[in-house]
Amino acid sequence: MSAASSGPAVAVIGGGIVGLATAAYLAEGGARVTVFEREAIAAGASGRNSGVVQHPFDPALVPLYHETVAAYRRLAEAAPDLGFALPAVSAGLLLVAHGPGVVTALGAHLRASVPELDVEVLDPTTLRALEPSVAEGVHALRVPIAYPVVPAAPTYAWANRAERLGVAIRLGRSASPAFIGDRVAGVAVDGRREPADAVVVAAGPWSAALCDPTGRWRPIRPLWGVVVETLLADPPGHVIEEAAMDVALGTGELAIQAGEGRDDPTETPETSLVTAAGATAVGSTFLEAEPDPPAWTERILARAATFVPGVADAPIRETRACARPLSADGRPLVGRIPWADGLYLCSGHGPWGITTGPASGRQIADLVLGRDAAIPAVFDPARFRHA
Repeated sequence: MSAASSGPAVAVIGGGIVGLATAAYLAEGGARVTVFEREAIAAGASGRNSGVVQHPFDPALVPLYHETVAAYRRLAEAAPDLGFALPAVSAGLLLVAHGPGVVTALGAHLRASVPELDVEVLDPTTLRALEPSVAEGVHALRVPIAYPVVPAAPTYAWANRAERLGVAIRLGRSASPAFIGDRVAGVAVDGRREPADAVVVAAGPWSAALCDPTGRWRPIRPLWGVVVETLLADPPGHVIEEAAMDVALGTGELAIQAGEGRDDPTETPETSLVTAAGATAVGSTFLEAEPDPPAWTERILARAATFVPGVADAPIRETRACARPLSADGRPLVGRIPWADGLYLCSGHGPWGITTGPASGRQIADLVLGRDAAIPAVFDPARFRHA
């Protein structure tokens, strides 16, 4: 383990945004921390997402969003040489649809559920005046709560911050909790046990399997997204998402209420466009099985072009896939694992990893360090029964 201080030795499994932010907060609190990552920093959803920090709409997640935005600001101010900072001003989010019904219904839903948001319904003429890249006849809901970022940049910033605090980051090391009786005694790596006083599992969709190798407890599953990174000549200034993105928004009934039929998500992708550093990430899919990314490229672009026509002819930089760690109720699992003393979990953030993950990392770090973590009960892993 890292010898950065005389505090408790903590192993963190997972080198994504959640694991590295957790490691940094633990080190700030005096822990000796080692991060074990089986591949590379930001190898999963943390580096292969669309790249946007945005309001999650779920009231339970909103405090995590605000804390995360503040943490990013402090990170940039404390170490400007890390090369990452949120944009000073929100780009704004446009939730778009080809008819007015779903936009109107979604606007009413958001005003009722998240009343602090400044929600504006835009007709096609007003929308085109505001965002000329959008096709004629598109309706939208504008919400000023989205910050485009280069997808992996926040994770690398937390990795650099963690290393400066003395955290050891060991890449290419597949680790799992090691037990003596019902207590965690460290991690098993390359056939040997490395001692630790506590283990935090932050391994995305594979976290539940590490916490319970028997397979009886699986509240987190992978939900696969495919993103096509393009170089648009005149990209939208706003972040654009299809208003019927029920997996991301948690509002799957709205399209039906508005009288607009839903396409099969296993066949038709739902549109999102996020532009950062000159590249526009176009997506996305919500698939249970790991996809072949190139097989989805044309479907993703064809759907997106119905909202932003310039997508059709834009050069393609890459097509990538990632597995979002989605929990059974759409909210993260942050807390102790009840059947294993010294084992902690911080995962299940779904599409909100870079939006809420650092705040969750602070919560789990405080819990490990014996501080008042103030973790809401709705995030407790024990809400999912262990058979």
